[in-house]
Amino acid sequence: MPLLLSAVAMEFDRFLEVERNLSPNTRAAYQYDLQKFKEHLIRTLGQEPAVGRITAQHIKEYLGYLQGVRGYKSTTLSRAIASIRVFFEYCVQQQYLEASPAAYIHNPKLPRKLPIYLIESELRALLAQPDPQDVWGCRDFAILVTLGFTGMRRQELVALGLDSLDFERRTIRVIGKGSKERLIPMNPIVMNALGCYLDVRPATGDPVAVFLSKRGQRLTGRSVYNIVRKYVKHAGIGKNKISPHKLRHTFATLLHLNEVDIVEIQRLLGHSSVVSTQIYTHTNTNKLRSAVERLNGIVGTDGS
Repeated sequence: MPLLLSAVAMEFDRFLEVERNLSPNTRAAYQYDLQKFKEHLIRTLGQEPAVGRITAQHIKEYLGYLQGVRGYKSTTLSRAIASIRVFFEYCVQQQYLEASPAAYIHNPKLPRKLPIYLIESELRALLAQPDPQDVWGCRDFAILVTLGFTGMRRQELVALGLDSLDFERRTIRVIGKGSKERLIPMNPIVMNALGCYLDVRPATGDPVAVFLSKRGQRLTGRSVYNIVRKYVKHAGIGKNKISPHKLRHTFATLLHLNEVDIVEIQRLLGHSSVVSTQIYTHTNTNKLRSAVERLNGIVGTDGS
């Protein structure tokens, strides 16, 4: 009996959950892309095909439809290709196919976007906004400092438990994507900010969460986003779309400007590949130019 795409897609979802330990949101994105691919094949072929009947040409025609008819941008198109490619790799792994029809489908060239980040003066202005005499201002200052000086993700921050903080070893234990654990060092600014907040943290409410709402519940990601946006506005920072993630960009950018090795930045950010971290190398343009200009002294100005 032929294996229909939808049946194998359900198996694939269980594989992503159990074997790859991917989040529900990531799995849902894979399933969405596969569902749209299946719907297109049904429209063009008249029926849902078995995975063994899908060819590279079918995939190319689908991608042409997404780009030409649906107007997909390169980034969205690349995600669709990635979902289809990983799905067919799974089919090969399970011996449903001898070879993947997506093996030689290439991603479109993506425009390289430089990360938005705060320069040091803007970061200082942002950190000056919360009122340290108020318990919630103290909390908000600790949030801004933790985001800006550890580079952790927003969801990693809201998931922090009191047992995640080790003031003796000066580290924070973070559970990142794929439930991967990493230790981030706390510099004195982070230690002081967290220590001051914990001194005034409400005793009632969630007994384990680090950052609490005024109702005593663990803060949500949306709440952290709103807190950051509020203080960005108060600081008069004109850059658009400054968010918790941009503070992560700021952390990585400042590390790179201070000549921290890119592999070390990768580890601190919890990137699975250094390729994701390389975007921050744009920040050393002036330093690189100065270094190249210093090479002038190796030979005479006449080139001898």
